[in-house]
Amino acid sequence: MSMKITKDIISRDEAVKISPEYVAYAEGDHDQWEFISKQFENVKKGKRALSKTTEDGKVIFVTGKISSVNHDDFRAVDGPIVRFGNSEYTWRVDGSDYAFLY
Repeated sequence: MSMKITKDIISRDEAVKISPEYVAYAEGDHDQWEFISKQFENVKKGKRALSKTTEDGKVIFVTGKISSVNHDDFRAVDGPIVRFGNSEYTWRVDGSDYAFLY
């Protein structure tokens, strides 16, 4: 069963106001990788964040908070282990998905 997010969804335009770089990255512009990974180095539990998921092949932007940081060592083989949560679900925001902290 896949999650069907109904809360804390924001429009692409609202997401661009928070971080145009993150929106570009979420939509496939991997030239933004350095910017996204750099700001993610100081990830802490409770930090407000912008994340994305996909539904029916479409990118959905969601606001929420970092709900857990199991470790934040980018040198580790599997990188940091970080979860993001809106008011319905939590999901990992490390690896290729990351999140924008604000």
